[in-house]
Amino acid sequence: MWKRHLGFSISFGIIALLNLLSETMPQHDMRLVVKPLICILLFTYLATITRLTGTFRKLIFTGLCFSFIGDCVLILANKSPHFFTAGLVAFLIAHIFYSIAFYRDFKKDPMASKKYGNAMLFIMGIFSITYYAFLRNYLGDMRLPVLLYIFVISMMAILAGYRYMRINMLSFNLIYVGAILFVISDAALAYNKFVSAYPYSGVLIMGTYMVAQYLITMGAIERKVPGQVKTVY
Repeated sequence: MWKRHLGFSISFGIIALLNLLSETMPQHDMRLVVKPLICILLFTYLATITRLTGTFRKLIFTGLCFSFIGDCVLILANKSPHFFTAGLVAFLIAHIFYSIAFYRDFKKDPMASKKYGNAMLFIMGIFSITYYAFLRNYLGDMRLPVLLYIFVISMMAILAGYRYMRINMLSFNLIYVGAILFVISDAALAYNKFVSAYPYSGVLIMGTYMVAQYLITMGAIERKVPGQVKTVY
């Protein structure tokens, strides 16, 4: 897989490194340029390489578009809390589109193995309840929006697990790990935003976020349903 996407992966790696570098700088000028490029690069490559064949890829593409909006809005989050809320809504919608895509794969064979989905259901159930209980006293007026966001991203991760044995293992593994990293990124963001800022938080948040989006995009590109004709790139 990596040889097929080597040029793109190198290009994305450069953008990722520039974003991590921008997170270590006190000024936000560089971030204004490089952060929007994350999803632009991803959804452009997804559309170019697959021509958005099939509903699954269209849903992932739409999720990336809303992620792009979220990235752009969150750059301005320090200027007003309304920008943070708008960014939260954009990513909430992105996760809904991802969740719908993952559920469509689950529906292809509801009786297939559910071991990864059930494992993620248990893990995310424990994590989301305990983490929200921890955050609750710090959230103020954001309690309900954050609760809704935690529910939606948890469902996204759970449904990623339920794709197991319903599509090829390469696509499953890429998206499964991507979903987990997305949860880690958002959990780190929530702690930094609502509880206490910590050193190099931007590097952790953006690092896990960029890898998550990359893996989800690659998983969509490499997705094959059992019996489906192999895609030629």
